[in-house]
Amino acid sequence: MKPLIAMKVMELEIQGLPDLFDEKQLQQRAHAVISDLARLLGVDRLLQYTTLTYRYRLHSKDPDGPLIVLVLELAPRPQRLLDFLTDDTTLGTLEKNLLADRQRLRHACQELPVQNSHAAIALAQRLHAGFLDLPDETLAAETEKQLAALVNARHRHWNGYLSEDDPWQMELPTLPRYQWSRELLHVRAKLSRERRGFTLKLLRRATLPAQLRSIHNLRMPDRPPNLEDASMLDRAEYTGTPVDLVIRVGSVLGSESISVADFVRLADAK
Repeated sequence: MKPLIAMKVMELEIQGLPDLFDEKQLQQRAHAVISDLARLLGVDRLLQYTTLTYRYRLHSKDPDGPLIVLVLELAPRPQRLLDFLTDDTTLGTLEKNLLADRQRLRHACQELPVQNSHAAIALAQRLHAGFLDLPDETLAAETEKQLAALVNARHRHWNGYLSEDDPWQMELPTLPRYQWSRELLHVRAKLSRERRGFTLKLLRRATLPAQLRSIHNLRMPDRPPNLEDASMLDRAEYTGTPVDLVIRVGSVLGSESISVADFVRLADAK
């Protein structure tokens, strides 16, 4: 149902639908696109007077066949339309507020690729400092928030229009899956084989570093690159023999919780 007053902001292609789909699949895809966009832009911070709504448009001029386009619009917040005790519900005021929110949202869309690049560069610099054993610089709160949005975004490629003759395209930067600590830790563990790497069951818990004492198991998602080390871990897993390892611990990007380990060397290796 079209809102009483609505103003178009942009159009986005809906990609990833099967050749045969139902209304529920279309709605799920539309909600996923809007959810990603809202996180990336910080829509709640931008829209002061309006709320984001959507409709669909069939674009039939595409050479590969008809394309469903998501038309994003702004509509006054219901509570403002119902507040008859103020003068904010006049048609002129409503239109002025719509235009102000629309301008903020369109400007944020134009600036978003630059913000994403800055966040990716800041992360790369911090990871590089960690690998060189240099002090980690604390990321700004806005950068941390943007990185979290980039990590959680399900759509990496965006195509659409901010207006009829103003195409809007964006490709989100590729980010590493994990963020590693530069500190090397000595642990004893029993190994369980996973699809690619191992799970470490940590032993001698009283001697573990403080950040690991509450953790019983750590995923080591990758096998050692050295064939000799990989064979040694395979034999330890097969026989159930504990091994002493030097590892680097890390977390899933966007989280502070230690959840993964990176093999550095066997503890008795020089």
